[in-house]
Amino acid sequence: MHRISRFIAVAVFVIVPLPFGSVDLIWTWIWTSLLLASLLTANLSRVCNSDFWVIGPTGAVLLLLCALAVFQIFPGVSDALADPSWRVARDIAGVTEPNRISATASVPWIGFGSCLLFVLAFLRAYLLATDEEAARQTLKTIAYAGFAYALYGILAHLAAPSALLWRSKEYYLPYATGTFVNRNTAAVFWGSCSILFLGRLARIASDALVAKQPRRHGSRSFTDHPATLAGGFLTCLVATGMTGSRAGVLLTLFSLACLANLHLMQLRFQSRHYWLGAGAVAAATLVGFLVIGGSVVGRVSLFGLTDGQRAEVYRTALEMLRGHELLGIGIGNFETAFPPHRPASLGSQGIWDKAHSTPLEMMISVGLPLGATICAIAAFFWGRMLWGTFSRLRDRDIPATAASVFLLGVLHSCIDFSLQIAGFAVIFAAISGCGLAQSISTTRRPQKI
Repeated sequence: MHRISRFIAVAVFVIVPLPFGSVDLIWTWIWTSLLLASLLTANLSRVCNSDFWVIGPTGAVLLLLCALAVFQIFPGVSDALADPSWRVARDIAGVTEPNRISATASVPWIGFGSCLLFVLAFLRAYLLATDEEAARQTLKTIAYAGFAYALYGILAHLAAPSALLWRSKEYYLPYATGTFVNRNTAAVFWGSCSILFLGRLARIASDALVAKQPRRHGSRSFTDHPATLAGGFLTCLVATGMTGSRAGVLLTLFSLACLANLHLMQLRFQSRHYWLGAGAVAAATLVGFLVIGGSVVGRVSLFGLTDGQRAEVYRTALEMLRGHELLGIGIGNFETAFPPHRPASLGSQGIWDKAHSTPLEMMISVGLPLGATICAIAAFFWGRMLWGTFSRLRDRDIPATAASVFLLGVLHSCIDFSLQIAGFAVIFAAISGCGLAQSISTTRRPQKI
């Protein structure tokens, strides 16, 4: 039963980017159902008391989000809390709908479904990764799935640039997007997979440099051979560059450099040796940008590093928050609430169904108290992964790799909506869950039976 449960979870992690990034609502419910079934049959024999520092806050936030979603769509609230659109609808259109906090009657409940999927993926991966071998195999499977998607994305762009799987490609024709509709989401997905490959390569290099650590795994399989890992790393990195995403490429290279420095610090070199290594990492990052970032350089020279329209949307989103600081405008309601506030400076072109900043959109959707709490928990989780990187005696590469992916995903989500696309959000949650589970020393866990 446990093997079937694990297979279902890993299968979801592998397949979720395939159907156009799982942006359609039907996929959210399919993956939620499968992960829920897998979670209910999970093996809990390796769970220890330290795990509740992760499971507890995650479960509490999910319950608060559920309660908030129900309260936001609950009819009959006071005029002081209600969204003014309900009063306008009654006065102008003559409808008889009661007051609600949310501007819509059902969207917050639908939006909660995406939150539920994210948490289920996170918790299922976390429970899987309480076993170090299962954690390593899960991350390896995700990495090679990313390699397959990257290889497909490269070949598809070269052979049929106007096709997106079996559909006609409408957007980003000059760039590779793989199975995703949006090139920025594709960039951060492939960038995360390149980090997984580099994390494994860095561990092999660390084992070779530190003579006191004998090889524990015997002869390496084909998938663990340095040449194979290097091929997967380069393929994912090239695919990232072919997306032409400014933030995706730059933040991927930054996160790769952070991962390399984490491994250098783990080796506890002398100061002179560390700075030599850090300099080499910086040089490699610069070379990597020059090699894979040709289209990015062109876009930066043409449009610059910042986007004036997004800055205008951020300013408008902050204005939308006024009067809704406590309970928000409703989970998932940005698309509905933004048009009345849309500034004339944005013109008539462009569809702003998202704020292009997940933390900002979260703040205006759920309110400042809960939004700040979620941000604080995320910072705590990242710090816990960094702590595990330096406190563990072995398997330190897993929390280091997950911390770098976490950094990439969070930073990118601050200026885009990659974490609001299920095809990447589930992968991000799974990698983060593995890293957090392996941030706890194996000696604290019950021994395998």
